[in-house]
Amino acid sequence: MTVTLQDVSMITALPIEGKPLCMSTDSEGWRQQMEALIGMSPPEPEVEDRGKKDRVPSGAPFTWIAVNFSHCPRNVNDEVIHTYARVYMWYVISRTIFADGTGKNAPWMWLKALTVFDNKFSWGSAALAYLYRQVINC
Repeated sequence: MTVTLQDVSMITALPIEGKPLCMSTDSEGWRQQMEALIGMSPPEPEVEDRGKKDRVPSGAPFTWIAVNFSHCPRNVNDEVIHTYARVYMWYVISRTIFADGTGKNAPWMWLKALTVFDNKFSWGSAALAYLYRQVINC
């Protein structure tokens, strides 16, 4: 038995029709792009030299997102409201639909996917593909 696209649609109510969610997952320059999108990026993590190469995530820790974007200021313009809405959606989808095994970081690529609010992406198809990918990586 397996999860099908119809199952994803029925359970999550995510759209399964529309444009495929295709984008580059290249993380080169992600901090600069994040600053351009939301006005800031998390600080560089301190990496201890233990004789091995530590993996540095290309995304933001959930704690950093909560500290910096938990409350939208009052009396701000629409651009600031859109930024807070984009970050909130990024946080939610990174915690639920596109959660990774660490449970600590929101991957940069999902923020990048939320740059245009009115795109008619097939989020259900992306969720199912991501689920299959996570199962394979287990």
